[in-house]
Amino acid sequence: MSTDTIWVRRPTATPAGEVSAPTFRLDRPLAGCTIGLRTDRAWRSWRTISTIWDGYLRRDGAHTIAIETGAQVGRPAAGDRKHIEELAGLVDAAIVGLGTCGSCTTFTIKDAVTVEEHEKPVVAIVCEEFTVHAHNVARHVGHSEMNVLVLPYPLEARPVEELEQIARDYYPKVLELLGVSS
Repeated sequence: MSTDTIWVRRPTATPAGEVSAPTFRLDRPLAGCTIGLRTDRAWRSWRTISTIWDGYLRRDGAHTIAIETGAQVGRPAAGDRKHIEELAGLVDAAIVGLGTCGSCTTFTIKDAVTVEEHEKPVVAIVCEEFTVHAHNVARHVGHSEMNVLVLPYPLEARPVEELEQIARDYYPKVLELLGVSS
């Protein structure tokens, strides 16, 4: 029997605090706006939905810039984060997804924070199973008021027809969260 003491430390940082970073609204029509769409190569379902939304945004007069990420560590991840930073500087607003697992939810929120730090409207897209995690991450990094749009879970196993219906049903909600006016 040993009398040595073992110290266990929590490997998490202190939350950012009670005051949330501001969120932003377009407060104008889509026509003439540039909207960024961040996808993740891991999720066929999100590529389908975001492609449909890209078409709707263009139909409604917006210009779109789509980028696809997928790396979360190492040099490829640094490249992805650089692309998000560049996107945030080019757009009037952005739609960032998809949070449908733990790590992809974390990076969805962190990439959305990058857009908010450029004082641009952003909506983070997550699936209902990861809503609590998304809000916890946003709160932890000081963005507790972030606009989060929650899609059904699971998405990945759904047929294309169901994904198309989800895209139609949720498009007005994403516009509302971005603050698009008529």
